[in-house]
Amino acid sequence: MTIVGSLLIWADGRRVDLRSAIDQETYAELEATQGLGTRKNPLMFCGNCNDGIHIKHCPSDRNRLFGAHFTAGDCADLTIRKSVMTDEHKRMAEYHAAAARAQGLNADFEVTTTGRTRVDVVIDGRIGVEVQWSDLTAGAAIRRTARSMKAGLEAVGWCAGLYAKQAWAGNVPGYQWLDNGQVLREMPPPRSVRSRGLLTFRADRSWRGGWEPVPEPLTALVDEAVVRMAAGSIKPVMVGGVVQLVRADGIKLYEELTGLWLTPYTAGLVSARSLSSSPEVRCERPAVRAAGGAEPESGLCREPGCGEPGRPYENGALWLCVPHTWGHYKLGRKARQLPR
Repeated sequence: MTIVGSLLIWADGRRVDLRSAIDQETYAELEATQGLGTRKNPLMFCGNCNDGIHIKHCPSDRNRLFGAHFTAGDCADLTIRKSVMTDEHKRMAEYHAAAARAQGLNADFEVTTTGRTRVDVVIDGRIGVEVQWSDLTAGAAIRRTARSMKAGLEAVGWCAGLYAKQAWAGNVPGYQWLDNGQVLREMPPPRSVRSRGLLTFRADRSWRGGWEPVPEPLTALVDEAVVRMAAGSIKPVMVGGVVQLVRADGIKLYEELTGLWLTPYTAGLVSARSLSSSPEVRCERPAVRAAGGAEPESGLCREPGCGEPGRPYENGALWLCVPHTWGHYKLGRKARQLPR
């Protein structure tokens, strides 16, 4: 039975009961759909009148959403309230922050970005950590990560609870919290929680002769994952079309053995600082001077019909955006007939 004014139905059939406050991940997924969907092709429907709705922030309270009907009628808009952070969620977030602070790094909770996302923990104003317990879809995680990075964060790592589903695995950088925090009422001791999902490479003999890089999964402390991400010794990169958090020495080994560049995972070039309260910072993209001392070229992708912001590829003579960089990487691997 449908309860009037209390049910939101996604186009794929998922239902969200709005009689009580919803969890943070579901709230973030709904928040990320702002500006998406049309009257003819809505992303979700009202459980009362079955009309298409879209998500907007409440004008009087930016911490509350509502589902607005595309067609004006007698049915009231749906109010969407976010629940407080669960104990497990809060414990994991606080553990990440404590690990960063133990190494002299700043850590802030629930940071609102200029991309209208709220990141669970932001370390040193540059690295975001999203703690995830519920069944968040890959699309929602991708959109949220992209908006946070376009707002200025250098990287965002997703940390899943022990029993949380990871539909986003391989689509955004992430790792899994393995033990201690989900069963203890108090904060786990420092350097006591392991994680999995990080990666490096080792050299192994190739059947073609010579050496080739072989992926080697790592089981590391969550503390190390946090600090290494902030220090840049663990980086999010594309490996065979999959997003992975890879140790920097492993990236170097891979590139030395293959002669190929592992594409950094970026959702767009940094255009603003992450904190909404921070002063405006203008991003100055370095220019490439053309041959013969001509005027510098603009930093735009040189693929025909693209024109998105780009960066130097290979020897710096060609500027490409991230998707076209990845396309050139795959073409180069095929042309050189290197093992996958």
